[in-house]
Formats: sequence, C-alpha cells, structure tokens
Amino acid sequence: MNSEDSSLSRSLPCVKCKETLSTIKSFDGVVVDRCRQCSGTWYDGGELEQVLGPAFDYQALMRTVSMRFSDYICPCCKMAMRALVFKFQHGELVIDHCSICRGFWLDSGELESVKNLVETIRDGVAPVRIGFSSARPISERAVSVDLDDKPLLKDSALDHYRSVDYETGSEIDQIGVSAYLFSALTALPIEVFNPVKAPAFAMYLLIMLNIAVYVHTGSLVPDKIMPFMREFGAVPLDVLSGKLHTLVTSMFLHINFWHLFANMYVLFVFGDNVYDLFNDHGKTRGPLTFVVFYLILGVLSCLIHIIMAAGHPVKSTVPAVGASGAVSGIMAAYCRAFPKSRIYQIIFWYPFKLPIWLYLGIWVLLNIALGLIAGSGARVSWQAHLGGFAFGYLLLPHFMPFHLERLQVNSQKGRVQQ
Repeated sequence: MNSEDSSLSRSLPCVKCKETLSTIKSFDGVVVDRCRQCSGTWYDGGELEQVLGPAFDYQALMRTVSMRFSDYICPCCKMAMRALVFKFQHGELVIDHCSICRGFWLDSGELESVKNLVETIRDGVAPVRIGFSSARPISERAVSVDLDDKPLLKDSALDHYRSVDYETGSEIDQIGVSAYLFSALTALPIEVFNPVKAPAFAMYLLIMLNIAVYVHTGSLVPDKIMPFMREFGAVPLDVLSGKLHTLVTSMFLHINFWHLFANMYVLFVFGDNVYDLFNDHGKTRGPLTFVVFYLILGVLSCLIHIIMAAGHPVKSTVPAVGASGAVSGIMAAYCRAFPKSRIYQIIFWYPFKLPIWLYLGIWVLLNIALGLIAGSGARVSWQAHLGGFAFGYLLLPHFMPFHLERLQVNSQKGRVQQ
C-alpha cells in the first residue's frame, strides 16, 4: 500500500478541535491531513521533509531546539507531544512534534515560518537556545476531570502517563544495533517504550552512592575487604543479636562489578518511571518518598533472607550484601503501575518484545526453581529477591500520591475539559 492509500484509509482527530481531519493533497503534491475548522495541518513522519525539500534537515533542526511540554496529544501515537521552541531576537516560534512517529502539527500560517526557520538554520544562523518550561502557560483552574470526578492537574505525572499509548508506542519502537548487542551479551532487559516526564535525580544519587561505596571497597587492601563486608553486611546472627543498622548498609555493598552493574542497571531501567509517579507528591516530598520506599523494600527483603537463613549452619554467619532485594521491589512496583509496558529480551539471538508481566513472571519462576533446587545454600539470595518483589507489589499503593485505578484508566476516554 502506498502512502497516499494509507492516508486515505484512516481518520485522525484534530489535536485542537477534535474534529476529524480531512486528507488533502498540498500544493507540493504531498498528501497531508488538515482541519477544516482551525486550518491546522498534521504532517506524518517524512511529509514535512517532502514539503520543504532539501532545506529541511531534521537532525540540524533538533540540535537547535529547546523542548517544552505541549498541550497536544499525537493523533497517531496517542501520547503527549513535545513543543519545539525556537527563540529569535524578536520573538519565538513554537511547533508541536511527536518524537515517536516524527509527526509535526503546524497551526494555520506556521508553515511559512517553518520554511524561513529551516532556511535560516541552513545558512548557519541558529536560533538562541532557551530553557525548559511549559510550552503554553496553564492556569491553576485548567484541570481535567477523570472518571472518579477528581481533579487532575494537567502538568502531573498522572496526566502524562494516562496520555501514553503503550500498544502503539511499543509497536512502532524498534531496537537499535547497540542496544541489541548490549542485551544479547549481558542478557539484561531493555525497556521498549515508557517515556518519562522528568529526570529521576534522587534515584541517580542512590546509584552514585552505590558506585562510590563499591569504589571505596575496591580501594581497600585485600585483607581488609572481608572485615569491611562483615562489619556493614547483614550477617543473620548479628542482625538477630541487634546489629540492625546493617539492614540498610548492606544494600550499598556489592561483591564484584557485575553484581553492582546488574543491580544499578535494572534500578535505572525500572526505577525512573516509578520515581516519576512519586513526583506528584511534590518536588521535595516525591523524591523523599521514593527513597524511603526503596530503603523499606531493601530492609524487608533482607529480613526475609535473614529469617530463612538463620537456621543454616553456614548462611547464618555469611554477610548478605547487595541492592537486589530493593531492586526486585522496584521491578514489582513497575509491573503493577505499568502492566501494558513491554521489555526487549534477546532469546536465541532474536529480540522479543515481552509483556512486562510475562518477563517478570519468568523471573519469579526462576527464583522459585533456584530455591527448590539449592535451598538455603544457594549463593544468590532468592529469598531476598522474592521477598522484595512481593513487598514492592503489595506496598506500592500505600506510597502512591493517587489511586492506581486512576493511572490505568485510559485518559482518552471518560474525561472532559472544564
């Protein structure tokens, strides 16, 4: 099917008026979608390049842009778009763009401005980069109402994630060569599609702290490493004797680079979206709540390990170290919050897009199998893994700034504007 046939066989809503866009052939011979009411035009990925010709350089355009949040939802991907802001000496140009399908929405009259912009960039006169803020100021009264008739702030993480179309985004997304090789060589998962709203700064600090402790451990002379591990690791008999602080300190110790890397990588992949949700508690309370949630998961998972290893003649005297219990809890929280997300996993050198529930279900079964085969003598603490996972799944609703049911209701249905 050619591009013209594909365009004629669909019905897209206007991002502003919600009227159905009409498919027309522009004066350049390119088939585009235009709103008869507001005269805005939707350009699918590649169409704006065809209209503007050789002057259009997508990469050069993106290098000069500053991104802000847009009020609009991509008519194809059904996820929030980004406003591309180009600031000049006498004003600024704001156009809306979907980074997933690379489509552009241009309001009436903006095409000529974009033509001038790309020619300016081509001539080496780049716009002035500006900071990150809301594309269109939203008053405090500008809220939406969800199915529970509860106010929903437009700039909230809840609103952001309810605008994400996981099925379309996962279908469009393809794994790159570097990501494929990384996953194939490490057997670690790669998130297919779950765009974050804001950086997870407190989570990054947790990762940096783990790295700093590992570097310090590596700087010790060999005969000092094991005493250090025994002092700050969670030795079951010592914890039961009152050395409770090691339930926390043991979370930041790792026995080798791969142990550290795997834990921090998985925390990075799954933790940023969970952290994002917590931001709706507030700029200070949100990050603090995430850190407390993470630490509680680590402590509880370590307690499960200690209780189950206490009767083992060897394991009861061996320090338990690592962040895997807390990270397992974050994985479970991610699965409960984002059940429609998918994970790339390389199996026999083929990249599969596995539903998150299937991927983590296999992971849980592998830990159960390890427990049945090796029992308390296993080198890997399957007890902490399963305990952390269970606590993360069960405790998440008690730490959330809103009910999970509100997150998982399709934001495109049952919502009206006030």
